[in-house]
Amino acid sequence: MADSIRTKAIVLNSIRWQDSSKIVSLFTENAGIVKVIARGAFRSNSPFAGKLESMLIVEAIILVKESRSLQILKEIEVTDTLSRIKSDMNIYPYGFAILEIVSQLFNDHPADPVFYNFIVTMLESIQKIKNPAVVILYLLLKVASYLGFKPNLQTCQSGEMQNCDQSVFLSLDDGSIFCKNCGIIGSNILKLKREEFYYLKNLQNWNHRRITDIINDHPNLDNLTQLMLNYINFHLEHELRMSALHMLGK
Repeated sequence: MADSIRTKAIVLNSIRWQDSSKIVSLFTENAGIVKVIARGAFRSNSPFAGKLESMLIVEAIILVKESRSLQILKEIEVTDTLSRIKSDMNIYPYGFAILEIVSQLFNDHPADPVFYNFIVTMLESIQKIKNPAVVILYLLLKVASYLGFKPNLQTCQSGEMQNCDQSVFLSLDDGSIFCKNCGIIGSNILKLKREEFYYLKNLQNWNHRRITDIINDHPNLDNLTQLMLNYINFHLEHELRMSALHMLGK
């Protein structure tokens, strides 16, 4: 017999299944990522109509049976359309990039209500912040911490950052920072300008509920985002890709 769960969720994506139904991937507050069948979703009178689009925040009732990989979507109601993201092609790619990160990295993770609500806050922040690219960089910093390989962006190994030159190095192996005063530098490193280090340090320490208060952009945000992506991918078995960001500037 199936159990019924009620949960908040973010619609990640959906595909057609058979003639009239959809398979929908939901990132839920109470069950992690769940794939559900929305039966009859393509019928003209379906109660699911307009409620299964990517990036909708919803409340769903799901019939769950552990013995099956696809669960049954019983009911769903939209609680937030994130309409500004969807109506502005200058910020839409950033919202979709967040969904890509969640889909690729947390498919097999257990439910984590705190992390779920953090992701909701990131999506909401994209609608309000001056430069949504800051949110993506911030998210990558926090994802690295959540997955267990947090960069140690407090100071360099020697503790003499104020005496180093304009270049420092991030160790891919353990996330530590080196400068010229630290002696031997390992082979798996990423180079940073000192002011880039301080920007990342400040961002890492920022409270996520105040992310929209950040008013100072960094001129090399794209480079810093790629640096963090490279750092994360060094620790993963499969490569994280944010294909949605390729839509920017098109």
